Amino acid sequence: MMDKNKFWELIQTSYKEANWETDKQMQLLIDKLSEYSQEEILKFGKIYEIYAKESEKSKLWAAAHVLNDGCSEECFESFRGWLISRGKEPYFNALINPDSIIDLDMPYQDDYYENNDMISVAELAFNKKIGNEEDLDTYYQRMRQFELDPKEIFDIVDEISFGENINAEWDKKDKESVRTLVPKLCQQYW
Repeated sequence: MMDKNKFWELIQTSYKEANWETDKQMQLLIDKLSEYSQEEILKFGKIYEIYAKESEKSKLWAAAHVLNDGCSEECFESFRGWLISRGKEPYFNALINPDSIIDLDMPYQDDYYENNDMISVAELAFNKKIGNEEDLDTYYQRMRQFELDPKEIFDIVDEISFGENINAEWDKKDKESVRTLVPKLCQQYW
């Protein structure tokens, strides 16, 4: 049964099995997820959307800006996909303190801290499940109609904690304003 725990378990298991390589992880995750029912795949997609939306915080965007040497809105969406694909603990820690990303134990270094594929994992798994990997409409039509139980949404959101000043403002042209938010990342990457 798909829930937030199974969501994180699938991500962590695929990440470990892929030997921490993002591309392999995404294929493994798609393959594993496609073994679930259509409804459970849609649920995975909805859970992902909640975690992605909840991580849309200014201080985390500052971290993405430093790590990626600049970060547009689209880049920040991909960055949040990357962060979620690292697993539950890194995700939750980064929402408390985005500077904690520097402490991630990653066997190899990403060139960019983005994972656009994570955004479409549920869609690709769903299409694999229905046997039409080229279908661009069915998944989105079903997602628009599919809703999580409000209690389940509350359960997901209620577990998330945010650090102080998580929505602190910063200016990409003012390095000092970024440095005050994520000093460790700035020290290593700037």
